Amino acid sequence: MIRIACHVQDYYFEIIKKYFAAKDYYLEKFSPASYDDIYFIEINSLNDLDKIHQINKYPETLIYIIGPKDFHLLNECLTLGVHLYFENDDLENSLYSKSETIHQQIFSRFKTYHYKNKQMSFELRLAQIMYVESMNHKLIIHHDNGDFIERKNLSSFIKEIDSNNFIQIHKSYIINKRFIQEIKNQEVILKEQTHLPIGRSYKESLKEQN
Repeated sequence: MIRIACHVQDYYFEIIKKYFAAKDYYLEKFSPASYDDIYFIEINSLNDLDKIHQINKYPETLIYIIGPKDFHLLNECLTLGVHLYFENDDLENSLYSKSETIHQQIFSRFKTYHYKNKQMSFELRLAQIMYVESMNHKLIIHHDNGDFIERKNLSSFIKEIDSNNFIQIHKSYIINKRFIQEIKNQEVILKEQTHLPIGRSYKESLKEQN
């Protein structure tokens, strides 16, 4: 479920609600205390830019702005990391005209892996998987929400996720490139000072990431 928070007037909220009517989305009004995946923020002047700083963001969070046709305001929004800017005089048509871009952004950031074991099955967001470890014919998926063990080999996992955001660094490890902090000669350092070895045959492909 992808959570969408709307910091907009009711008229725009209803248009956004109609566009994201699919069951995979949950829409709510903006709350400073919540963490959401996508934010729609209404901005009418430079003074409203503080709204962007008020939101709680994940690394993969998307920020969409609804505002007037104003090049200077648009440029300021882009410097703050806004992903799309929708002109407020025709929001509905603007949403549909940018549908392909919206879909690509959402798919790349919120793509999931279907995890299953004997007791349960559910979706794990790829963006929140730091690395995957192969051990004794099992996988240990190191995720933001904890470690998940699954009976599967690493090559099958790589084929299933089909993602350019992951790279194999060792016969027993694949890592999410967005968590790389440093690449050394013999190891990769991920966030939280996680040190993983680099296999000899994987060094060349890793050089391209450095």
